[in-house]
Amino acid sequence: MDQPSTVSLLQQPVTALKGVGEKMAEKLTKLAIIRVADLLFHLPLRYQDRTRIYPISSLRVGQEVLVEGEIDTTEVVMRSRRMLLCQVNDGSGVITLRFFHFSHAQKQSLSPGSLLRCFGEIRQSGFRLEMVHPEYKLLNPAHPTPVENTLTATYPSTEGLQQRSLLKLIGIALEQVHELPELLPEHTVRTYQFPPLADSLMLLHQPPVELAHLPMTDGQHPAQRRLVFEEMLAHQLGVQQARQAIKSVNAPAMPEANTYFSQLLEQLPFQPTGAQNRVIAEIAQDLGQNTPMNRLVQGDVGSGKTLVAIAAALHAITHGYQVALMAPTELLAEQHYSNLCAWLEPMGLEVVFISGGQTAKQRRRKVENLLLGIGHIAVGTHALFQKTVEFLQLGLIIIDEQHRFGVHQRLELREKGKQGDHYPHQLVMTATPIPRTLAMTAYGDLDYSVIDELPPGRTPIKTVAINNERRDEIIERISSACAAGRQVYWVCTLIEESEVLQCQAAADTAELLRERLPNINVGLIHGRLHGSEKEAIMQAFKANTLQLLVATTVIEVGVDVPNASLMIIENAERLGLSQLHQLRGRVGRGETASSCVLMYQAPLGKTARKRLDALRSSTDGFEIANIDLEIRGPGEVLGTRQTGDVQMRIAQLIRDQHLLPAVQDAARDIIANYPERVPALTQRWLQQANGATATQFFQS
Repeated sequence: MDQPSTVSLLQQPVTALKGVGEKMAEKLTKLAIIRVADLLFHLPLRYQDRTRIYPISSLRVGQEVLVEGEIDTTEVVMRSRRMLLCQVNDGSGVITLRFFHFSHAQKQSLSPGSLLRCFGEIRQSGFRLEMVHPEYKLLNPAHPTPVENTLTATYPSTEGLQQRSLLKLIGIALEQVHELPELLPEHTVRTYQFPPLADSLMLLHQPPVELAHLPMTDGQHPAQRRLVFEEMLAHQLGVQQARQAIKSVNAPAMPEANTYFSQLLEQLPFQPTGAQNRVIAEIAQDLGQNTPMNRLVQGDVGSGKTLVAIAAALHAITHGYQVALMAPTELLAEQHYSNLCAWLEPMGLEVVFISGGQTAKQRRRKVENLLLGIGHIAVGTHALFQKTVEFLQLGLIIIDEQHRFGVHQRLELREKGKQGDHYPHQLVMTATPIPRTLAMTAYGDLDYSVIDELPPGRTPIKTVAINNERRDEIIERISSACAAGRQVYWVCTLIEESEVLQCQAAADTAELLRERLPNINVGLIHGRLHGSEKEAIMQAFKANTLQLLVATTVIEVGVDVPNASLMIIENAERLGLSQLHQLRGRVGRGETASSCVLMYQAPLGKTARKRLDALRSSTDGFEIANIDLEIRGPGEVLGTRQTGDVQMRIAQLIRDQHLLPAVQDAARDIIANYPERVPALTQRWLQQANGATATQFFQS
């Protein structure tokens, strides 16, 4: 005879529940439901009130209600399509039930004289009210069927997983809810007057009918606030653990002397801004410590992050260390390489370019230079991750466009530079402004600097939105701009995530513009060109040999052509706000007034209109980032496909940001005084979203 399991049902996999086989378990996994306990934290999207029966005479269009009555007539009719119509009468009025998909047995069961209870949305059909495909139950007058005594939850689901299945499984889990351990310290619960965990979950899954008038999903009810706090706390514990793990290892200390940067400043035709000097000083202070720098530098488009990065690199090189600079695209890596060569080679420093497109022989020679210490700074894309790329003494890693890389990629590159028990310092940069709340949540393991000042001489960019039908006017505008000696970008976008299709669209557009503008030299650049081809086209555009550059979004970051003053973005409604802001930032880099034209396909949806309006009304990247966060949510703003850093189940960063200081205090308290609760809290909330943490990485 089997011994009874000593493991709580809540801790067992969902397959321990009756009716959950492999296929259903796969569907539940898509909802981050692995263990039975995860069902308890899969909270409703909204609620339905099935606790009272409404008279048909009282119904209003748009209501979701429960009605009960006797079937007067049932008939199959042929109109635009075959359908089953039932007339239900409760004595106060008549309502039509309309079914487009039905069986013969269903038709037979819905016979005149049958007593029926049904639930659905009330719609208008001619002069009558109706329900389309309502949920229904045939009643036995001799045995009254009670109505529900709590509100009925509607849950987030996935294809092939029905609401009734979720309701049943969550109901089973709720029977065990009091076995869930309380992981918040008693004094935290007392301070914020949180209800007990089990009571909070029970109330949110099955609210009593008297709460029907309250908005139970807006984060304001004490039960929901308690869970929001705990979820944000779990995320904070994750990032604070990562910070502790990073600060617990050693790094080479580099005193503040920076001889090479002093030499560079003497050659520059401009002086750094106050904001640049402040951030350079913060980095220098970090580099002087014997624990790894781990700093995020944010700066709006054109704020001068490149100079800050070069200052950091020269600081490390001054002290005899090598530097790795990683960019997300080959084009951006090539741009960095070109700039660094121009600035550093006159000082006798060698810049090495590592590309996935290089031959093994080309790459071998460059890697040999790094191993011999001849190469001072290596620039590249993910190719820098390759096992064959080794450094003699890597002291600093600079990662551009941080949001394109996940935390594990950052840590993997850091591991490459490990020498003995020393790790290299790390500087990550982004030209995509991230709202401070989001940065503190997603990148809490990083210190945080902002270049909040633009260099003098920058001209504001005028942004307009124009219907695609006015394409001829835009082409005329390009002609005028080029006749005045200016240059123009035309960016092609496609909704399909297909590089081949995007490149083809750009090629077709370039050909059309060559026909329409025969006196203008038109260039074409996209992701499928070889690195050397892209570099040659960009150099031709910089030299004004090409006046009009047709491109895919490959030029989103890093391209700097001061003479370009007009940016055309085709199908702008298909891009996110931050990406549009990045593309717009390719112009306005010189002294001439610049413009950005957002071409759109009518009619515009509500969200697309909000995006384009925001871009027209502001050039402040941080203001735009806040709007983008509201519209798209943190996962999209950060690029969750890569990061996986912020996938909240209940909390909403914009709505709940006021809780963050209290959450950070609670995280520090738990790490210091209740360390045994940390794994349980992070497993409860983060197991699916984040995988391995930085702490686990350093312990491995």
